Amino acid sequence: MDRPHVPPAAILWLMGLTLAWGSGWPIMKYAVSELPVFTFRALTGSAAAVCVLLLSAALGHSIKLARTEWKAAIIAGLFNVTGWFYFTAVGLTLLPAGRSAVLAYTMPVWAVIAGRIMVNDPITMRKVLGLLLGMGAVAILIGEDIVKFGEAPIGALVVLGAAISWAIGTIVQKRNWKTPILTLIGWQLVFGTIPMAIPAILFDSDPFADLTLRGVLALTYVVLIACLFGYWAWFSVVRLVPTSVASIAVLTVPLVGVTSSTLMLGESVGLAELAALILITGALATILLKPIGRSP
Repeated sequence: MDRPHVPPAAILWLMGLTLAWGSGWPIMKYAVSELPVFTFRALTGSAAAVCVLLLSAALGHSIKLARTEWKAAIIAGLFNVTGWFYFTAVGLTLLPAGRSAVLAYTMPVWAVIAGRIMVNDPITMRKVLGLLLGMGAVAILIGEDIVKFGEAPIGALVVLGAAISWAIGTIVQKRNWKTPILTLIGWQLVFGTIPMAIPAILFDSDPFADLTLRGVLALTYVVLIACLFGYWAWFSVVRLVPTSVASIAVLTVPLVGVTSSTLMLGESVGLAELAALILITGALATILLKPIGRSP
């Protein structure tokens, strides 16, 4: 069977998506250096929720969540938003942005394991190979942290927690939703932000004491570009091409994350980061790409 046709619009969306999500890592590093983690994520999550729901309404969609989907949306929001938002933000306070991006995008590898446990999705030899490559990348990065700091690599484990949370949320997300997708994203952002907003209000005293114009601009970028545009671009791509083709976009996000972190933050890129990036790219390609000549 011929390879699926990818329209020019999908290519443009993919390019924008890769740049938005990849460049977001060093910019988030700016924000978490000036704001407490809970406040940062409560602000970005709530602002993004409002923007997404307004966009959904502007496009003529209902902003009401289907009555039968509240429970599933809350569970998906806790993993897709709460876990991902919180652990990535904490990880960025402990690790370089480029390394965080590489570890976070092990998500599809963890999704293979989550799929097996949660929905009994069979693990094929291709998936096993992908798991081995992905675990090799994790071992390289965590191993270097153990040697360098002589203690448990907390930062790496935290970012892996974000990847695992996103993976579980992806499995929960795999169902036929009645709610329009942008509306669903908005409500998941609402549900996922609440667990971070409560401790932000209770425990973050004077959270804006160190906030500068750079931090405000970083917050604005995360809300409008990484969240609003990123989600819109992702689901636009999924609408235009098969999901398996759209998923290839994540292959380039860690590369952009590492490159932009080097350019914007002056982070050094060593052999460990490059080796891990190559292994993760191989792992994702093994899991996501269809063999040539086989039907999608």
